[in-house]
Amino acid sequence: ATQKSSLLTHQKSVHKGQKFLCQECQHQFSSKSNLTTHQKSMHMGKTFDCPDCDYRARQKDNLVKHQQNVHMGRKFKCPTCGQQLSSKSTLITHHKSVHMGQKF
Repeated sequence: ATQKSSLLTHQKSVHKGQKFLCQECQHQFSSKSNLTTHQKSMHMGKTFDCPDCDYRARQKDNLVKHQQNVHMGRKFKCPTCGQQLSSKSTLITHHKSVHMGQKF
């Protein structure tokens, strides 16, 4: 997509409130591509299967994260204590709860 088409899509979805409605579950999306991804994964049963184990994901990004974290040993190191965590979100939760005392 060109920068101009991306800008027009952004303006329509964010500033003009254009939404794309899933006819099966009434969930709304800001772009047609997000609606299509949702329909394929949620209503058409499309899955992305890990070639190394029985893990199945509904979105390709989730499969990629799984492969990086589980099969490639990707780790996120806490800058405060050095603990190795399996995902960025786990690192953020760890830092907030262990080093900042926030309770979840």
